[in-house]
Amino acid sequence: MPAPAITIILPCHNLAAHVGVAIGSLQTQSFVDFEALVIDDGSRDDTAGVAHQAFGADPRFRLIVTAHQGLSAARNTGLDAARGEMIAFLDGDDAFAPDFLAAHHRAVTQSGAEWSACAVQLVWPDGGKCPHSAIHGAPDIKGAERWIALEDAREVARLFPSAWNKLYRRDLIGETRFIPGALFEDHPFFWTLAAKARRIRYLPEPLYHYHRGRIGQITDCADRGTFQQLDRLSEVAAIARAGGFHHITAGLSHLATRVIHERLAPASDDALQAEFTARAAQVLAREGLCWDRAGAADIAPRPAPLLDPQMRLHVRVITAPGTDPTPTLQALAAQTLPIWKISQIADLGINLSAHLLAPQDEAAWTAVLRAGDCPQPDWSALVLEGGRGAQAVIVAAQYMGGVAGHDSGLADPPTGLAAPDPAALILHRAGRETLPLAQIAALPDPIAMALIAAILASQCRHVPTPCLHLGPRPAYDLRSLADALAQNTAPPIATLPPEARAAIFAHLAQMQMSQQPSRLARLAYALRAGLARWHAGLAVPPAMTQIGPILRIALGQFRRPQ
Repeated sequence: MPAPAITIILPCHNLAAHVGVAIGSLQTQSFVDFEALVIDDGSRDDTAGVAHQAFGADPRFRLIVTAHQGLSAARNTGLDAARGEMIAFLDGDDAFAPDFLAAHHRAVTQSGAEWSACAVQLVWPDGGKCPHSAIHGAPDIKGAERWIALEDAREVARLFPSAWNKLYRRDLIGETRFIPGALFEDHPFFWTLAAKARRIRYLPEPLYHYHRGRIGQITDCADRGTFQQLDRLSEVAAIARAGGFHHITAGLSHLATRVIHERLAPASDDALQAEFTARAAQVLAREGLCWDRAGAADIAPRPAPLLDPQMRLHVRVITAPGTDPTPTLQALAAQTLPIWKISQIADLGINLSAHLLAPQDEAAWTAVLRAGDCPQPDWSALVLEGGRGAQAVIVAAQYMGGVAGHDSGLADPPTGLAAPDPAALILHRAGRETLPLAQIAALPDPIAMALIAAILASQCRHVPTPCLHLGPRPAYDLRSLADALAQNTAPPIATLPPEARAAIFAHLAQMQMSQQPSRLARLAYALRAGLARWHAGLAVPPAMTQIGPILRIALGQFRRPQ
C-alpha cells in the first residue's frame, strides 16, 4: 500500500462528545491523500466507539487504542506509526477547515518549506467565533502568505507554539518527540523544530478551528498542573540557548511573561496564585529573565512587581499643611501595575529633589509626588516598562489648571535638554548611585531636576504621553532662579553651557506663566521673567517652539523658532 502524502495524528481522551466532529472535518477535506491515526488514550467513555462509527469503512482512518498515558504519549504513538511524508496534528475536540490540508500542502511543496503555520478560528461553547492570527500581540489577520524568519528568539516567542495549526515534513521532526507525561508539551517541541528550521511558511487564513471553554481543557487549567508550565519554560530556555537564536534573553522574557500571564488568568484560588507567582519569580531569576510584555495590551501587568525586582516603584507622597493626599493615594491604588511601596511624608520645607535622592530600599525606582498630584492608571506601567534599562524616566505631565497645561518635561526638545517638574522625573537606583547627591540636593528643585536629567542624559528615557496630572505648584522666585542658573559655578551646574541654562530658565518660566489666572497676569509674569534674566546676566535663550511669543520677546529672543 503506497504511503500517503500526509499523516494526521488525532489524539483523544474521554472525548466521545467531540471526536465525531473532528473526524467529520477530516472527511470533508478537499485534499484526500492522507491517513488519519486516531489515538484513543485510554478513554473511560465511548470515545473509541464513537470514533469508529464516525469514520466507518473509510480505509484512510485507523484506530489505535492505548492505556492512558497522556497527550504527549498519544502523539508520540502516532509519530512512531506515521507513514506520510508530512505530519499534521488535530486535537480530538477541534476541527480542520475544509482546505486546511490542501492549503498547507500547497504552501509547503511550492515554497520548499520544512513546515507551515496558519491563523486560527477561536470557537466558543456558545457558538461564537473569533479569528486570530496565531501571532501573539497581533491578533488581527493581515498580509499575504509569507515567510516568518525564526533567527530571532523574539519572533519565535510571538508565534503560537501549538502543534496543531501546522504541517511538518516528517524529516524535520525526525526523532524529536513530545515529553511523556508533560503538560504544555507543545513549547519544547516547537522550539526544538524552530532551532532546526530557522523559518516557517505562514498562511494568513483561519484554517484551524480551536474550540475553547471545554471543561478539563489544559489551556484553562487552574490547578497544580499549572506549575508544569514553569518546567517547560526552563526546558525551552535550554533549547533556545543551545539553538543559537538572536536576542535570546529578550525572546525568552517575552515568552515567560506571556505564559505566566496565561497560567495566572484562570486561577481563582488566591493561595495557588501566590505560590505560582513565587515559583515563577524564582524561575525568572534563575534563568536571568525579566517581566517584559513587549507591548502586548492583552497581558495584565498586575503581577509584575512580584515577579521582577526591576518593576518595583517606591512613591513618596509629600504632604504640605492644608493639602489633602487622598486623591493622590487613590490614584496610586488604581495603578494597573501596582506600586511596591507608598510613603507619606510631611512637608518639612525640604527640596523635593532631596526626597528623590534619599537612600532607596528594596524598590528599584523612586518617585516623589506632591499631595494633589494624580497619576493616570497606566502611569507606573509606562514608567517602569518604558524605562527598562534606563537610570531615569521623564514623563509628560498635565497641569490641572492654567492655560498651556501641558509640560513635556523637555526644555529644548530638539537637543533633549530636560527640566522636568520633580514629580515628572522617576529615578532608578543605578542612576542615583552615579549622581553627586549632596551638591544636587542643595540646589533649587528645578535646577536639580535639570542637572539630574543632564548627567543621566544617555540613560534617561522620555515618556511623551501625558500620564500625570500635577496639582498646584509653588511659585519659583524668578530672580533667585535666574541668579542660581547664571552665577553658580559649582561643579554640577558648571556642566551646563550658558545657552542650556537660559533654555531651562525659559522653560520653567513658561510653565509657571501658563498657570497664571488671566492674560494680564501672564503678561506681567513675562515682564518679570525678562527683568530677572537681564538682571542675572543670563544668556538670551535659544528660539524654542514651546515658548510663547510674549515670553520669548520678554526674554530678548526676537527670532521666531523654526
